[in-house]
Amino acid sequence: MKKSSFFREGGQTLVIIAFAAIGLFAFAALAIDGSMVFSDRRHAQNAADTAALDSALSKTRGGSWEQEGLDRATSNGYNDNGTSNSVEVYSPPIDGNYAGDSQYVQVKITSQVKTFFARILGFQQITNRVEAVARAVPGTISPMFAGNAVIGLAPTDCRAIMYQGNANTTVQGGGIFVNSNCPSAAFFNNSSAAQLTAPCLQSVGGIQAEPTVLNIPSSCIQSGPPYVTAYNYPPDNIVFPNIVCPSGESQDGSFLNPGTYTSGNKFPPNGVTHLNGGTYCVHNDFSVQGGDTLTGHDVIIIMLEGNVTFNGGATIQLSGPAGPQTEENRYGGLFLYMPMSNSGTITINGNSESSFTGTILAPAADITVDGTGGSGLHGQIIGYTVDLSGTSTTSIVYNDDENWDAPVPPQIELAQ
Repeated sequence: MKKSSFFREGGQTLVIIAFAAIGLFAFAALAIDGSMVFSDRRHAQNAADTAALDSALSKTRGGSWEQEGLDRATSNGYNDNGTSNSVEVYSPPIDGNYAGDSQYVQVKITSQVKTFFARILGFQQITNRVEAVARAVPGTISPMFAGNAVIGLAPTDCRAIMYQGNANTTVQGGGIFVNSNCPSAAFFNNSSAAQLTAPCLQSVGGIQAEPTVLNIPSSCIQSGPPYVTAYNYPPDNIVFPNIVCPSGESQDGSFLNPGTYTSGNKFPPNGVTHLNGGTYCVHNDFSVQGGDTLTGHDVIIIMLEGNVTFNGGATIQLSGPAGPQTEENRYGGLFLYMPMSNSGTITINGNSESSFTGTILAPAADITVDGTGGSGLHGQIIGYTVDLSGTSTTSIVYNDDENWDAPVPPQIELAQ
């Protein structure tokens, strides 16, 4: 009996060992093969992400977006061989949240991972399926800041745009946009001596104004989110001008030629009454005082350093290259550019004999318009802050064909 019992117990031990071995193999398969599958899935997802982004970028540039996506996947180890992996690139996506939308590119990767221990359990390979979707919006040329005529870009300042004048101000063709989120007075006015007429006033922050001042349709006076969305500062929605400065300084009597002006205390030099057409890069204050005369057409003024002052007692006729902007006329409509590196000031005080035409782009500068005279300012005013507190009539007329439209960079982003 004891011998018989011994053999029965030995048989039970073998069964236990067999089941234990199966369990050990199962745990080994889970640990080793599972790790391999997880690693491949993560790698495949990264490959799909980069392929979708690369394909989307190629699409914005008018390239072979499908082949670009396949090439990028291949460079990451997924060569669409139909055996160990397959890669599919679609635009528009064929399924999911963005199906049928041509702004999006979809990349799907299917990968077969050969197992090691799991084969004993009957699993020869395990399939990973991943996908990525990227948004591809081509770059465009469009009016800056939605075609508003007066823009204050200061992100937090109160009184980012101020109207304190005792003479009427009229803005035509485009509205007034205040980028500041100051809750009380991003747009500020506390004088009722004159009226501000404009098609629209939009402010990210609060609007403080006397009730009789704003001659603007109430339906187009908007403030605060969600009605008004702020732009980032510094602006990242446009590509700033990249104009090559001509070398040298050259003057022929009262006529000044394009060049880069660093000498002297001011621009233009004494005795100059005419600016010949072209680009002027200035490292001094640009000052036209009472009694002076200055005429210049088809000119672009780039204020690398210094301030700008146009005095009301002067006679000034200045305009940028005639618009509209074209491939051959890349900076058509641009008159005065003060880069982000120059946080100076611009003061315009025109009279009936003065006129200004073209975009004034000075995203880091404080701009004051004390009056424009009868001819007005035909352009777009873009500054860090803008003060319309003039003592004489001010007229600002925006026409897109007379202004510079900045390139909007392509938008590439993962959506899924």
